[in-house]
Amino acid sequence: MRRWCPGLGLVGVLVVCLFARPVPGLAQELTPNDLRQIAFAAQRGFEHILQLWKDQRFAELYEFGTFASQVDISPEAFARYMSYSTRTLECCWLLFQHVESRVVAPDTVYVKGRVGFKNKEFLVLRGQHRFLARGFAEQETLTFAVRWEEARWRIDLFRVLDLSGVSLEVPGSFFYRPY
Repeated sequence: MRRWCPGLGLVGVLVVCLFARPVPGLAQELTPNDLRQIAFAAQRGFEHILQLWKDQRFAELYEFGTFASQVDISPEAFARYMSYSTRTLECCWLLFQHVESRVVAPDTVYVKGRVGFKNKEFLVLRGQHRFLARGFAEQETLTFAVRWEEARWRIDLFRVLDLSGVSLEVPGSFFYRPY
């Protein structure tokens, strides 16, 4: 009959304790209430970003861009490109509808909803001795990655430029983004 080594028994007890009790300093599981609070805060932050976009306050909107996108474009260039946009956001209740939020990490939330756009260009119709000018309106169901950086929720500025109808591509080449 063999005897167990006392050192092996101590190691076994430590291994069991390591798996049975959480180690201080490691992240704990988020409760459903925590997830709801994070999703709600991200959604409110995103709605504020949409309001800045709709009000054409581009300098303030730039400050809500992720740091990775701020590295690639200056505030002045962002405001200038946004002034060239061919699409703006709809007003009031058409702005953002049917909202769903999904928390993938404490600092990243996917916000999905129907966003209302209207084109700045007009279609002129002629009928019965008068002209009628109409802008095109459309709604799209979109998902945005909203990230918590430096005490505020932020989105990718290049996604905003793309959805505004601003093309940063030069014919024959492509715009390289390192992330």
